[in-house]
Amino acid sequence: MVDAPGRKNPRFPQHKVSVAAAAIRRALSDLTRGEPANCMGFAGGASGGDLLFHEACAELGIVSRLRLTLPVGPFISYSVAPADADWELRFHAVTRRLQDTLEILSPDVELPLWLTGRKDYNVWSRTNVWLLEEGMASGAPEVHLVALWNGEAGDGPGGTGHLIELAQQEGVSTHILDTKQLFGL
Repeated sequence: MVDAPGRKNPRFPQHKVSVAAAAIRRALSDLTRGEPANCMGFAGGASGGDLLFHEACAELGIVSRLRLTLPVGPFISYSVAPADADWELRFHAVTRRLQDTLEILSPDVELPLWLTGRKDYNVWSRTNVWLLEEGMASGAPEVHLVALWNGEAGDGPGGTGHLIELAQQEGVSTHILDTKQLFGL
């Protein structure tokens, strides 16, 4: 996600959005090998990497599927609005374009009772499992994860590092776009 204004330790500053967008577009272009019609992407709708991914897919002619952790209103509050700028407008443009693909994991942040005993597991961790399973169950001959990441632990369970770890455990090819290097942090 793009940093909220005033974030103490910058991770994804707003002024680096165009750099991230170009890196995602380049990675997707390389992965499609000039045949975007044979590809499909899955991502959430958070400010930053998720929305940039969906925008790049649209530009390159790649079908993408929108998966939200929570219903639109709460999702915006948690994962879009904190970044300020034009992220809510971008979110609504992506949701309008992908409304037929939109699926929502949970009605709220509370885990189902059968998952509440898992240590360091929350609705965001569950979303990572869901996204990875969606990709693996798609029937694609190859599954890849493209991730903007600084190589560090996130602000809580379910961050990008967790998704990368899950993907690697499943043998999914991971393509890490190192934000420390990209952004000069």
